[in-house]
Amino acid sequence: MKLLVLRDKKPGHFNQAEGVARAVGRLAPTEVARLDIRPTWFAHDDVRKIVMRRYGRDARYWLKSMYAIAAESLDKPDVIIGSGRPTIAAGILLSRFFGGVPFLYSGGIGGYDTREVSLMIVASPRAAGNPRSAWAPIPSIVDPADYPAPRRLSTLADLRGAEIALLVGGTAYRKEWPAKEWDALIALVRAVAKEHGVRWRVTTSRRTPDEVGERLAALAGEGVLAEFIDYRNAGPGSVRALFGADAVVVTEDSMSMLVEGLTAKRPVIGLRSAKVHDGYASEAISAWAAKSWAAPAFGPSLAILPLGTVTAAQFAGTLIKLDPPTLDVRGEIAGIVAPVLGLDAPAI
Repeated sequence: MKLLVLRDKKPGHFNQAEGVARAVGRLAPTEVARLDIRPTWFAHDDVRKIVMRRYGRDARYWLKSMYAIAAESLDKPDVIIGSGRPTIAAGILLSRFFGGVPFLYSGGIGGYDTREVSLMIVASPRAAGNPRSAWAPIPSIVDPADYPAPRRLSTLADLRGAEIALLVGGTAYRKEWPAKEWDALIALVRAVAKEHGVRWRVTTSRRTPDEVGERLAALAGEGVLAEFIDYRNAGPGSVRALFGADAVVVTEDSMSMLVEGLTAKRPVIGLRSAKVHDGYASEAISAWAAKSWAAPAFGPSLAILPLGTVTAAQFAGTLIKLDPPTLDVRGEIAGIVAPVLGLDAPAI
């Protein structure tokens, strides 16, 4: 089965598309081709929506005009996969050009006629009833087989010597981090290390403010952190090894990293900013916190705490109540995709 994966500029998006491709690989042998999606200078989001609503029937022309893609130079795929707004129109046009090839999209789509989208994998269960939509964890390239089983953290004594990964984000769409919350993060890291003896493995991201990165580097210099990865030097992909820690902590601006930690079968704590205005993301994260990730006990695997007020005691007490997930996320996504492609669902 030939897959064409559409990749925009954002790692959070193209890793979702790659995650869907890997889930399809659970269903049949695959060959994966990749196509970078870069809209031309005039084809911003609103323009693409107008073109697709009113003028977009000539797929060859609009692929060339809006993306500089010569469709006739591409091999015909069996499935097209995308994630991220730039890939929506591209995926629909490519599907149309190739005569209705299935187009799978990770995320919700607004402002487009989606009748030519075969499946939307949505993060919020509230959107799962929309046409050609299904609720599943956000796809990713994380494979739990790459990591040893986490150390079980059931008591406060278990925290001593445990490795905890901290993935630090920053300001994102409709999310802000006031300076006092960064102060609270630094204080929390220091207090948990001192009071519970955890080994913090910390990484920043492209959204992390420089001054926060400098403060975390200073903590590393003091010996408070066991490991510090500065995104400015390490670049994309540097976070992957950290999913092998015993637990994962994520600033809540990154929906993808919350689910990546769960996909790696780690208990996860999300640290929430007081300035959150994204209803869809809040819906999705609330559903994940209530989802049964860990069988057979089906205890919680994800908890959300307010960064501005969380104490070391509250953090530690919450962490030891979380169960490592057992859910096979890629298998669950494959089970959703299978009937859309006319394939047998995998045994999970």
